[in-house]
Amino acid sequence: MTVAEITIAEKLGRFIKADDQYCLELLRFFGGYPRTRFNRLAVIHALNVNGGRLYIERALRQLVDKGMIRISMDNNVPIYSLTEDEPLRSLAAELAKLDWPQWQLLLRQTFSTPVE
Repeated sequence: MTVAEITIAEKLGRFIKADDQYCLELLRFFGGYPRTRFNRLAVIHALNVNGGRLYIERALRQLVDKGMIRISMDNNVPIYSLTEDEPLRSLAAELAKLDWPQWQLLLRQTFSTPVE
């Protein structure tokens, strides 16, 4: 794991529970589109793999509650976007920059359970 990946993992630990890959997936998604606003169904459609809709909705609510994703209303429709808080935005952007092997390594490191 590179120094950048370790730094990302350490920062993520402050915001995301150790068992929630869906929050990471959402942050990576929004980090790839930092200035774009999405409705809930667009977010779910973009990330809904293997029937994870309920988990995605829960993770989206968690990230809104933590201030990492902001919600605004547009014609009475909730619209989601990445926070304007620069340290959190750059964290999401760092996630979006990871290539597939780095992403998989980060997931393994973040969600592996230590052997006792």
